[in-house]
This record gives sequence, structure tokens and C-alpha cells, in this order.
Amino acid sequence: MRIQGRVVSGRGAGAAFTQLDWARQQFLERLGIDPYPGTLNLILDAPADLARWTDLRIGPGRPVIPPDPQWCNARCYPVRLAGRLPGAIVLPDVPDYPEAQVEIIAALPLRERLSLADGDRLSLDISRPLSVRAVIFDVDGTLVDSLEAYHVVAEMAAVPHGILVTREAVRHALNTNRMFWDLILPPDQPDREGLIHRLKEEAVRQWPEVLRAHGRVFPGLRETLETLRARGAQLGIVTGSREGVFQPLRENGLLGFFGAVVTGKDVRRRKPDPEGLLKCVATLGVRPDEAVYVGDTPLDVQASRAAGLASAAVLTGAGDSALLSAEGPDWIVASHARLPDVLYIVHRDDS
Repeated sequence: MRIQGRVVSGRGAGAAFTQLDWARQQFLERLGIDPYPGTLNLILDAPADLARWTDLRIGPGRPVIPPDPQWCNARCYPVRLAGRLPGAIVLPDVPDYPEAQVEIIAALPLRERLSLADGDRLSLDISRPLSVRAVIFDVDGTLVDSLEAYHVVAEMAAVPHGILVTREAVRHALNTNRMFWDLILPPDQPDREGLIHRLKEEAVRQWPEVLRAHGRVFPGLRETLETLRARGAQLGIVTGSREGVFQPLRENGLLGFFGAVVTGKDVRRRKPDPEGLLKCVATLGVRPDEAVYVGDTPLDVQASRAAGLASAAVLTGAGDSALLSAEGPDWIVASHARLPDVLYIVHRDDS
């Protein structure tokens, strides 16, 4: 369902509300959106758009409940803006709220991102659960909480050489297609290629023990996988990492949930190239448009698009809400636990 409205300036009250700690936390948990300050206001001036909005707001939406009565309750309805950016309509539960007014939050500055001015028209597509037969997962940051492990192993390799490694640098490397040590070391580093080789070797040597100490599967993962499988979903993994990344999954007895596993050694080209995802869907026996790829970085969203899969981005890894929103995933969710809410598993007889 699509709603279209005319952009208007608001009173500026939305900025304070969207940045309240309790409101931000609920937006993140229930919508996957860390809101940019303020709301974008639309006026619905066509009868058909008003009728669609009236039908939508009858539903319960996703509640935002304040900790004290000085703030009103609100309901939220996930949407895609201009056909690509995730956002949500926020409907305050106040008397006499204008029926033709729609307030929108997103993780990005919408006026700037979409080049909007007062009077411009903007279309909103109401987000519905994705109909899929297969759910394919990235591992690091999606199934396994390994961000701290990457930081620790990089520090262990780098500190003896007087090299500073920050958590932000680790995140940046995971969110891009650049090799970590090439990103960290300055171009004029003496014996740069030799040092990169030694750092990589040391990190690989230390990795199994570091992952054992600092990596873990995300809480509730077994329940999510059991729910998806009980609904009839085929499950797969596509990761650029090597075999060692599966240690936490294996130790928790979870690797057997996945009918197809594609790792970095199984492909010639890394994400965002679609090779790994296409290999995985072929092994599972589904078409690309029957699957969704769940990952935590822009590269995962880009790979989904290149392969023709739907995309669900999670906020448990390297990518944040704004960074992932900019890539236009079909859904952003706080964690794997929200996937059953945004996926509808199609059985072969239904297709």
C-alpha cells in the first residue's frame, strides 16, 4: 500500500521527542531506527491517500510508551520512503491530532537525503513482511557477537609494533571492502608489505583462542532458528570468513540448522559480489527472489541487491542504523530475534 503526501514544515517539536533516551531506545528496538533529530511532516491532500492512512491507523502499529505521563503514547508504522529508505510514521496518541498530517522518522536527514523542500511530494510504501522460502545469514555480527574478538586480536598483533588499533577502525574495516591492515597502516610505513604479512600471520595464529575467549552466539539465537525452521524456512550461511568463525555455533550445537554453508574459501570474489549468495541459493534449491540475506554491514545489503535477494539488516554488528539505512535494505531490525516478525515463510505449495 502506498501513501503520497506534500512536504510541509513542522513546529520543530519532534526534534526533542526523537532524541529522548527512552524514545530512541524504543525506536531502535521496535523499528531498527536510531532517529535523526526531528520528524518530516507530510499533509495528505488526496482522498485516496487519506482513506489508506485511515485504514492503516486503525491497526495497532508498534507502540512507543513513555516512562511517565508528561509524554503521550505513540504508535509507529514502518514504511519505505521514495521506494528505498527505511523509516516509520509516528502517530502521537493525543486528542484532535490532524487526520491529514503524517510525521515520519528515519535514521537519515530526509530533506537533505531526498532533496526535499516544502511543497514537494513524497511517496511512502507501507512495509509488509517479506515472503521468502529461505533465510540466509552472515555470521560475524549477525549470528556471532565477534566484534570485540576482532578488536582484541588486532591489538594483540599490532601492539608489539607500536600500532594503535581503535574499535572504530575495526568497525570501519568490517563495513568496507578494504583489507584491515592496509586501512590501518600509513602509506609511508617502512617495510609496509612485509609488516602487513607479519601482522596477518600473527592475527591468524591468535584468532582461534581469541574467538574462544571473546566470541559468543547472540542470546536467543537457537529460539529464532527453531522458529524459522518450524515455519518451514530453509536456512543457509554465506560469510567471507573462514571455517574458524563457526566455532561458537558448533559449540552451541547450532551449525546443524543450516542446509548450505558458503565461506570465503568457497568463492573467488568477496562481498559485495553476489557469487557466494548465488551459490548458496542454488544449493538450497530456491530462486534468489525467494530468499532474504540477513547481515550487519553495507556490504551485506549490497551483496543482496547484486544477487537479487531481499535484504534484512541487523544492528548487532559493525553497521549502525544510518549507515545501513543509506543502502536501502528491505528491513532493519534490532537483532535476529525480530526476524520472525518481518518474514513470512512461503511453502512450496503456496508459490
